[in-house]
Amino acid sequence: MPIYNGGAYLELAIRSVLEQGYANLELRIFDDCSTDGSWERLQQIGDARVILERNACNLGPEGNWNRALGAARGKYVKLFHQDDLLLPGCLAAQVDALERHPQAVLAFCRRDIIGPDGKKMLSRGAGLDDGLVALDAVARRCARQGTNIIGEPSAVLMRASSAAAAGRFDASIAYMVDLDYWLRLMAQGPAWYSDAALAAFRVSPGQWSAAIGKRQGRQFSLFLDRLAQGVLRGHGALVAYGKLRSHLNGVLRSILYRTL
Repeated sequence: MPIYNGGAYLELAIRSVLEQGYANLELRIFDDCSTDGSWERLQQIGDARVILERNACNLGPEGNWNRALGAARGKYVKLFHQDDLLLPGCLAAQVDALERHPQAVLAFCRRDIIGPDGKKMLSRGAGLDDGLVALDAVARRCARQGTNIIGEPSAVLMRASSAAAAGRFDASIAYMVDLDYWLRLMAQGPAWYSDAALAAFRVSPGQWSAAIGKRQGRQFSLFLDRLAQGVLRGHGALVAYGKLRSHLNGVLRSILYRTL
């Protein structure tokens, strides 16, 4: 869990992990020089499964994500956001999927979208049936929907060996840092999707995603241009349609954040 100024939601996020009921768990928290008292509150956690580290200087989101990813020691790794929630049974279900399907490099799921007060606003899925899905199918559906259908890091469990082969997160297109990584992982093998909501993504005005969400359409268009040189090569009409959808999604997301 890479954190910075975790605020009111940090303890809820941590509790949702520690109450998973999954025994073989380690929660490593990397504080990126928080100034809101988050580091001091973390000292009050009395759980041996929690390991705390504080960066010597502020690394920013990309740097802290990569530090957390590089420190993971388990067979599977989840990068978990400080204001999100794991819903009951998430870890057990995703570990089970990857254990049953050794060819899968990651497991992802439907997630609930919750507001600052924790109330469910809507549910977002990938529009897929439960099961294995290949890279080209995911890339095409992302283009058709104009968005990241795999979702935020909290909804994804990765195979650590696949993550090591994929390398570091790349935030050169900031809004697409997670989708870029998921598709790089999937160059090694398929993903497993569950249409059950196993995680909750919180939207609030102070999020990094809220700040860059205003540029969503332009950044997704840039990312589609990148995909057009690879997995979406020869799908020019689909890429053009995806750019239109992503622009509309950006407008709708900006309206949503203004209502919070």
